[in-house]
Amino acid sequence: MIGHKNTQSPFVSGRAFFPGSSRMVQARLVQNASGGLTLVEEDGGVITNAMGPDVQFDARLGSAPRRITFPDGALFETDDHHGLATITGRHPDGGLHGLERFHPRLVAVIALCLAGVWFIWRFGLDLLVAAAIWLTPQPLVNTIDAGVLYSMDKTIAAPSRLSDDDKEKAQAIFAQLVQQMDEGSRKQANFTLGFRQIGGMGPNAFALPGGTVVMTDALVRTFPSEDIQAGILGHELGHVVEKHGLRQMYRSAGIYLLIAVLAGDTGPILEDILLEGNLILSLAYSRQHEASADAFGVKLSKNAGFDPEGLAEFFEHLEEIMGDGGPAWLSTHPSHTDRVEEIKRLSQGS
Repeated sequence: MIGHKNTQSPFVSGRAFFPGSSRMVQARLVQNASGGLTLVEEDGGVITNAMGPDVQFDARLGSAPRRITFPDGALFETDDHHGLATITGRHPDGGLHGLERFHPRLVAVIALCLAGVWFIWRFGLDLLVAAAIWLTPQPLVNTIDAGVLYSMDKTIAAPSRLSDDDKEKAQAIFAQLVQQMDEGSRKQANFTLGFRQIGGMGPNAFALPGGTVVMTDALVRTFPSEDIQAGILGHELGHVVEKHGLRQMYRSAGIYLLIAVLAGDTGPILEDILLEGNLILSLAYSRQHEASADAFGVKLSKNAGFDPEGLAEFFEHLEEIMGDGGPAWLSTHPSHTDRVEEIKRLSQGS
């Protein structure tokens, strides 16, 4: 086929490689009279030709050269994408390249993705949290408690210096409250009471997800009243029974950990929670959780034979000592005044 002259136009300029050879020449791709494609050298010598359906066109990738392969192995390469479209009728922006191009509809797709993320965060997150809590076995929750206590004892806490009488008195109140809970609530967790001396925390108490409740020495010494201690301990038991700690932990950990828990493969993230306990220690309950725990404590302390307004008295005294802000665990929640009023209302109606 070498030597045949072909002067048809339009054409596309590029580079040609002969079949079975690495030899390259400047060439043109033209459409011949029969509707096929002919590959010719710059001097007009025909390299090869074929009908359009027999020619293989590589997909366009951005601005990279386009390759066309003939049935006999001849290869044509060109940078003229629009010229190629003119003689072949193949739109240069079709296929993969068309998908790569920016299109205004991508804005709508991105907006829909963002809306989907917001919807999951606003409505789906609570469902995922509930499912994760349901799938979390109690032994694992107990391990979380142990990890938090270990972390505290290594960093901020010291052994309690309370007298045995003070500890026994608080333990008796705690046991009386646990005994008054319904059987289903008692079986939810391994309820235990511990004591720690924690500098800078002041009169405080907190509950861990597995049922461990910790009272600071300052709390026991500052508030020796049985009714006040019963109200505080009832409040903390409410956090455990209603699983506020797990809820806050999973919400704070985010979607990744929730999906990992649901899939049964938590990896190093959950290990950090179990062994370090930093996430649990940094959590603060929501206003809704605090109000719910207040109501639980009022009802439980009254059922156990204590004055349900003991919790209100605690907040009144705390406000006198520390102002309306109180210790860190109360700083993001309703003021003491508001809580006192609500607790008294609940006590009178309980």
